[in-house]
Amino acid sequence: MDERTVLILLGFAGVAATFAGFSGVVAVFGRRAHGEWFLEDRFRLTNMLATSLGACLFAFLPTVGVLLHLHGSDLWAVARLLLCGYCVAYIVNLVPNWQHLILKHPGVLSARASVVVWASSGVAALLQLLNAISILFHREPGPYVLGLLLLLIIAGLQFALLVLRPLTAHHRTHWDKAAAAEPVASESES
Repeated sequence: MDERTVLILLGFAGVAATFAGFSGVVAVFGRRAHGEWFLEDRFRLTNMLATSLGACLFAFLPTVGVLLHLHGSDLWAVARLLLCGYCVAYIVNLVPNWQHLILKHPGVLSARASVVVWASSGVAALLQLLNAISILFHREPGPYVLGLLLLLIIAGLQFALLVLRPLTAHHRTHWDKAAAAEPVASESES
């Protein structure tokens, strides 16, 4: 593995670790500090952590493979198959959680953001599978790095949505609307 590839992978690991670390910062914003989480926020935080920690792990995987004396195309085939498996597991876990949120609170997830998440995760899995079996691509680091970048795109999008939603004062969520519609109990009723 060449030095440039190692530096790129380590850079991706740093970005991925940063997203994972910022999840702690996100957790202390607004209502979240008091344990009042919206379902969509938990969904986004889970996705951000899964994709950022996954990208971090898989950024280090090829360097560990070199230590295990895997070199050349064998190293990249093993790394790609493992990354493909991770992406498929992520998608399998994402489907019921996404469906639950869509059924429970229709309209809370952006259609454009959903397209980005589904397309990125699907393309990352397919790209790794095709590259591992040498269809359309040679077993080189480029497609593997692109797969990691797609995971980081998902993490970055989830982070942006987590941070921007509470910062936009004009945006009212389903929780805010439900709270406004419920009558407030007076002290005499308590």
